[in-house]
Amino acid sequence: MPGRHREAGIIMHDNPVNGPVNGDAGGLLERLARTQATLDRERADAPGLCSRLLALPPGEQAEALRLEPRLHTWGVCEVLLEKSLAAAEADPRESGRLASLVLAAAGHLDDALRVAPVVQDLEARAWACLGETCLHVNDLAGAEEALSRGAGRLAHGTGDLLVEARLLEFEAAVRRQQGRSGEAAALLKQAEARYREANEHHLAARTHYKRDQVLRQSDTLLRV
Repeated sequence: MPGRHREAGIIMHDNPVNGPVNGDAGGLLERLARTQATLDRERADAPGLCSRLLALPPGEQAEALRLEPRLHTWGVCEVLLEKSLAAAEADPRESGRLASLVLAAAGHLDDALRVAPVVQDLEARAWACLGETCLHVNDLAGAEEALSRGAGRLAHGTGDLLVEARLLEFEAAVRRQQGRSGEAAALLKQAEARYREANEHHLAARTHYKRDQVLRQSDTLLRV
C-alpha cells in the first residue's frame, strides 16, 4: 500500500537530529519512536498551517512558505499534494500552482529526509501535476521538462506502482499532444497494467478508456 511506503520511507531513513539508525536495539527503538511522534505531530498540524497559507493572496504564498519553518514538513507536503491532485480535473492551473508549492516545501525539508525514496515519489507526483498544467496552456517544452524531472525522481523512489502508473499517464498525455498517438497508447497500456497489478481496478478501467480514445482518434486521423 502507498501509505505503508510513506511510513517506512521516512522512519527508516537516517536523521541528523535523531542520529543514524544503528547502535543498540533500545536506542534504535527510542529514535524510531521519537521520529514517529514528530511525524504524527507534523501531520496533525499540517491542515491548519496549509489553510492559513492558502488564505493568503496567491502571489504571497511562495514567499510565506519560504520564510515559515513550520511549513517545512512532510505533513505540509502531503496536504498540499492532496489539494493539487483534487484540483487537477476542475482547475489545472490551480493544481499546477499548488504543485509548485509542494516542490518548494519539499525543497526545505531536512537534508536527510529530502533524499528519502518516499519524498522522491511525492516530488514525482508533483512534477506530473505541474506538467499537466503546462499541457493545459500548450507549453510542451515545460511539459517535457516536468516529465524529465518527474522521471528522475521516480528512478530514486520506492518503486510504488501507483506513482509509476501516474508518470506513465502523464507521459502519454505529452506524447498525445505532440501527435504521437502510437506511443501514447503504448504508455497507457503500461499504466493500465501497473494499476491492475496494484489492484486499483477503477484506475485501470479509466486508463483503458483513455487508451481507447487515443486509438479511435488515431484511426479517425488515418481515415481523413
